[in-house]
Amino acid sequence: MQKLTTATDLQARLTHVLDTVEREFRPLTDAQLRTKPANGGWSIIECLQHLNLAERFYIRQLQHKVDQLGLVQHMPTDQTLESDWIGRLMIKVVDPKNTRKVPAPGVIKPRTAADLDVGPVLNQFVELQTLLNSLLDKATYLDWNREKVPTLLGNWLKMRLGDAIQMLVLHTERHMAQALRVKEGLPY
Repeated sequence: MQKLTTATDLQARLTHVLDTVEREFRPLTDAQLRTKPANGGWSIIECLQHLNLAERFYIRQLQHKVDQLGLVQHMPTDQTLESDWIGRLMIKVVDPKNTRKVPAPGVIKPRTAADLDVGPVLNQFVELQTLLNSLLDKATYLDWNREKVPTLLGNWLKMRLGDAIQMLVLHTERHMAQALRVKEGLPY
């Protein structure tokens, strides 16, 4: 995969995520957004809060890398993306096609739906996705294979920037699909 093509694809996918939130979730009531599925699991708002917690960490890392670029940039260079074992594993775990449930680390487990303020959670989700989308423009000036960021598992475990960015979008898509399944099961 090439970096510039991947960045453009990821931005289109983030735009789709934002459209989905506005079309599918904004019209719902607070009670609907807090409703847990009959078979257990997270409510829609818990899915979004989980994403807020996880993505805030990684977006902060990406923002730091972009801020180090300085003011003068010319043309972003393209490159063939290379994943290492950490990146491949993290991407595989969060891929929406992977139906295996993976428990979220405690630091990114959402509070219960009843304890969440729906409006701010939705707004923060939209802000983070919009920020990530805009950071992708600037991130194309970085070396996605050489630059590394820490993972939520600790500063000692780092992953390549390209893997982290791809993982973020896949993770979002995974939980958006989960939230859509919850919506389908809502008693209207």
